[in-house]
Amino acid sequence: MELRRLRYFVAVAEEKSVARAASRIHIEPSPLARAIKDLEADLGVQLFHRRRGNNTLTWPGEVLLEESRRLLSALDNARSRVASAAKGYRGLLRVGIADSLAQPQMTALLAQYREEDPHTEIRLREMTVFQMLNAISNDEIDAGFTLYPKLSPGYAKEEVWTDRPAVAIPARHPLLASSHVSLQQALRYPLILCHPDQCAGGHMLINRCLHETKLSPTVAEYASGHESMMMLVAAGYGIGFGLESQIATHTRPDVVIRPVDDRFSDIKTYIVYSDRPIPQHVQKFIDRAKAVGASQS
Repeated sequence: MELRRLRYFVAVAEEKSVARAASRIHIEPSPLARAIKDLEADLGVQLFHRRRGNNTLTWPGEVLLEESRRLLSALDNARSRVASAAKGYRGLLRVGIADSLAQPQMTALLAQYREEDPHTEIRLREMTVFQMLNAISNDEIDAGFTLYPKLSPGYAKEEVWTDRPAVAIPARHPLLASSHVSLQQALRYPLILCHPDQCAGGHMLINRCLHETKLSPTVAEYASGHESMMMLVAAGYGIGFGLESQIATHTRPDVVIRPVDDRFSDIKTYIVYSDRPIPQHVQKFIDRAKAVGASQS
């Protein structure tokens, strides 16, 4: 089997369409379709149930997809480690960041790690929490950060630090009369919330708190991160919810930050990794993350 054909197969399996896969990997649909046919002939199995505009995997196709991801991930990992070695690094740490996290604790952790382990290269990847979990499962990253509290079997998580929630309010807004804002007060106005896919962890936490109030919010917009949320707040679309430390890194003269009252629980950030035995350098990174959180609590 050619690796090129396996990459083509994975693209078609994920896109469920030859046309969409061809656009994604920048080739014409006809040679892509021929490559898949050649792969099926080589293996002696049918990989797809073919319907117009929707190719679904057969059972042999699902098995091949799992094995192809594992094989391609191992190859990409080997290339990454060789490239790191060529630059003089002795190790490689691959870290995923979900929920658009960019907290001061993260900055402190990465700076400390670079200072204490200059011979280990750190590679960061921004992704959704579900992409992050898949990447951990496929050995594409070593660990990842998220607000998402629920994990399936096969993963381990540890709390590394906590943050206080805060609201971002347009200047000259009635809520500015209070030094702290309650959830009930905030729900009187249109809200700008975390995007349910791009920031699944933050979205789940906000939804849980809203559910406890038994009130139905008016959602003006969903934002992919704190920066876009602050822009929408400044434009008068509504008030935004976010992490106090992270909102503070995107301050604007036309937006005021108010803490949420103490009845709102602290928001936990987790580091997630495989529940299989992990390398020593990954465990050291996890320990450092917990130490950074403890020092700033």
